[in-house]
Amino acid sequence: MEQDIMAERVRVAREIHDGLAQQIAALGYELDTLSTHPGVNPAARVETRRIRTELSGTLVDLRQQMHHLAHDPITLRDEIESLFAHLNIRTHLDIHEEQLPDGTGWQVRAIVHEAVRNIAQHSHATEAWCHYTATPHSLHLVIEDNGIGISDHRNSERRGLTGMQERANLIGAELKIQNRIGEPGCRLTLTLTTEAAGDR
Repeated sequence: MEQDIMAERVRVAREIHDGLAQQIAALGYELDTLSTHPGVNPAARVETRRIRTELSGTLVDLRQQMHHLAHDPITLRDEIESLFAHLNIRTHLDIHEEQLPDGTGWQVRAIVHEAVRNIAQHSHATEAWCHYTATPHSLHLVIEDNGIGISDHRNSERRGLTGMQERANLIGAELKIQNRIGEPGCRLTLTLTTEAAGDR
């Protein structure tokens, strides 16, 4: 009986993830595009960004509820594949996931979401790549695109980069975000290594 209940909880969590959560994420990307459209007046742009912020908070709350509902059965691999599928550009994924290091899941997910949001909103890219490897004691993540790169003049983008750095610091990870050398676009690299129990 208990196994049946847990299986149903997992099923519901996945349905929410694949349905409602992705619909909210897609609406967020549309708001990002609208807020940067040259035909939008300043007052409407401010209101659009306010709605976008509230929508992002709603999505975070929803994902937390999914986590509690099914003890986090949705892997970061699932998240990455789904987020990249909604970019509507050519994407390339190279993913090898065993298990995220303990205590890192939500911060890494938030960094991935912000990185993909930046590609959707700011990059004007036609291609994006993700290379991701995770074991119980290490994590290596690279997300890059062929867009216009990072600009010091886009305040909303800079706030997002600062937020990602703060999240990386919380889990003791090294985060590098820089324009690609010799080719257009931006590259994000997140690296984390923790001690195995036998090494302590």
